[in-house]
Amino acid sequence: MKMKKIVCSLMISVLCFMTAISGVSAASYDTSKINDVYSKVVEYYKNNNTLNNADKILAVESLGLEAESNQFDISSVDFSKTSLSKKIVTEVLLGIDPTKDKETLESQIDENGNVEGSWGASSDIWTLYALYATSSEKTKLLADKLNTDLASSSVCGYEWGGVYYADYDTTGWVIEGLAVVNKEKYATTINKAIDYIKSNTTVTTTGWITTDNVDTQSQVLEGMFAYDTNSLLNDSYTIHPIDCLLNTQLSDGSFPSGYNAEYTTAEVAKTLGTYKNGSVFEKAKKAYDKMMNPEQPDNTKPVQPTDTKKDSQSTNKVETTNQKTTSVKTGDETNVVIFVSLSMVSGGLFLVLRKEYERVH
Repeated sequence: MKMKKIVCSLMISVLCFMTAISGVSAASYDTSKINDVYSKVVEYYKNNNTLNNADKILAVESLGLEAESNQFDISSVDFSKTSLSKKIVTEVLLGIDPTKDKETLESQIDENGNVEGSWGASSDIWTLYALYATSSEKTKLLADKLNTDLASSSVCGYEWGGVYYADYDTTGWVIEGLAVVNKEKYATTINKAIDYIKSNTTVTTTGWITTDNVDTQSQVLEGMFAYDTNSLLNDSYTIHPIDCLLNTQLSDGSFPSGYNAEYTTAEVAKTLGTYKNGSVFEKAKKAYDKMMNPEQPDNTKPVQPTDTKKDSQSTNKVETTNQKTTSVKTGDETNVVIFVSLSMVSGGLFLVLRKEYERVH
């Protein structure tokens, strides 16, 4: 009788172990696919290194590169064709002081958050990006207004020719804007908007938000990455919307478009960069804060004599430590840790049961 109990317990433990492993595997998106596409679009910009507009600069900066470095040519950038808001964000990323432009932009916003010359959320969101990137006191004012707009219908849009058009592209931008400003505060509105997109498109079944529209797909996913990467990666889809985007990449690393492939490629690059490096607007804000508050050297501490032998030992120690350090960043790496942990638990349980069996016999 005791033998049957032991065997039964062992079988249950093995089944639990296998169930846990299969569950882990099923729940995680293969992020190596994103990394491969990301690497190719980085190479695309290294091979096409003339950055003649703000969108390309934002794309390169999103990818963790520096547009003002000698890798790229920005001599032909024409900011006269760029909105003031987008110009401000781009200036910050290039290390240009945007103070004058910031003051001009702030003067165009009234006490209710209405922006002079606005054509709806699609332009207001770029104003919010610029305010956020420059740590403006009016950031909260406009964020609250956009939150109210999005909460009222769960989708944002733009006005053109006196007609209002709701679209998911703008909605994705607004989700990102609210997420970087204060994702906890605006979580209810953001989640409602994401649920609206899932309920009113075929994204959960076909993977596409709007059929084969790479721009829209990219902009919505960028917002979702900025808000909650893990949720986007591991939600249940018949065909994953990330796959739909990745599968459109062309052989040279760019992405196709029905009207402007360079713009579409820049938008997708920004989306992939958001996954890999965080929102480019957060990068801009850090750059601005550093620009406005440069670190001052501390001249109060006495200079210590250099111990060559000690420095050498320290360097070797750091190199050894770095070689041993691993980064648990993707879902795949996390799975390895869980797999090993469960294996150890199962193995320990097996040994206990085996010992009990030997004691009985």
